[in-house]
Amino acid sequence: MKYTLPTLTLLLAILVLPFNTLTAEKPEPLTDRQTELIKKNVLTNLDHPSLEVRAGTMQLLIELKQAHPDYDVSYAVFPMMDVLKNDEKPEFRILAALTLYHLDSEVGRFAVERRAQFDSDDRVVRHCASLARNWEKKEISTDLITEVKQAL
Repeated sequence: MKYTLPTLTLLLAILVLPFNTLTAEKPEPLTDRQTELIKKNVLTNLDHPSLEVRAGTMQLLIELKQAHPDYDVSYAVFPMMDVLKNDEKPEFRILAALTLYHLDSEVGRFAVERRAQFDSDDRVVRHCASLARNWEKKEISTDLITEVKQAL
């Protein structure tokens, strides 16, 4: 009896959520306040010691760029390049390369091309080379989890 209400609520959410996303229109433009908060939080989270926070922030940048293509995310390019070059975990270098790919900056492209040539990990080299080859075509999936699995 005590599980009935939460179960019904969950079931209702599962049924209604897909219909809401299908009827959703173009997102409203971000306000100046939202823009500043996003920038502050992104920069703070990219330096966070938690791997989950850093990975989630990279995914947020990709989704933000997709939802608001006109939003200027140039402030995140250099921190992403730093992760791509200096992070000890190959997985995070791959995530950073993917994020740079989606942010679509020429400086980021150059960094991804360099990692394809000079990284010490074969997986990072393969992934960066694939991103560099497909940069103009934009044939890489936008699903971060799928891309990481393909790279591994």
